[in-house]
Amino acid sequence: MPEPAKPPLEVYLLGAVDFAEVQMLQRRLVFEHGERDGATLILCEHPPTLSVGRAGSRAHIGPDDSALAGRGIRTHWVNRGGGCILHLPGQLAGYLIAPIGAEAATAMGHVRRIQDVLLGVLDEFELSGEVRHDPPGIFLGRGRVATIGVAVSRGIAYHGFTLNVGPFLDLFGVLVEPGPEGSILRQTSMESRRQRATPMSRVREAIVRRTELAFELDRHHLYTHHPRLKRKVLTHAYAPSPG
Repeated sequence: MPEPAKPPLEVYLLGAVDFAEVQMLQRRLVFEHGERDGATLILCEHPPTLSVGRAGSRAHIGPDDSALAGRGIRTHWVNRGGGCILHLPGQLAGYLIAPIGAEAATAMGHVRRIQDVLLGVLDEFELSGEVRHDPPGIFLGRGRVATIGVAVSRGIAYHGFTLNVGPFLDLFGVLVEPGPEGSILRQTSMESRRQRATPMSRVREAIVRRTELAFELDRHHLYTHHPRLKRKVLTHAYAPSPG
């Protein structure tokens, strides 16, 4: 007897999109996955946006609200795990919506699989990542290159990860999250550590391939738009230069 087919993966490569738009799309996909198997992976970039998870605090953000607004940075409080995350162009945001069940152990297994995906991608680019828990994230040396934060609703996991491919690192100065030994948490990127360009297209391809492997998904369907997205962000002052 042939083995039953593994569930499929639907992938949305959305480019630069508004943070709030993706949150609404996630909620719709969580509802849809209550009625079907498989998983959905959204890969995108956001204009400068702060999201604050369940472990985050306003105290971890240096500038006041007016100063953030002057830089064009909006703040969103979200129900995922993890703390404060600065999203910006050049950083890949991944939202993985997948049924996992209701037990805490399955949620931790889901997080570990995402960790395996990110560590494998870094390894493909000759970077040795390390998972740490205080502060949490995936690190290259002393700098954090990736974050993971998930939420679970009715047995469906959503939210996911960020991976700093080649963002403008100076903007991370708005964060004052505690780091090891009383220091301020440092951020780094793949390009900063490699000292050469890291094509976002190659990183996305590696993420998709390794997600299929880690989550035992058989094949993927690729889309570049979702009809529920109302607007996309075309450009921003902090967007990387073309090429």
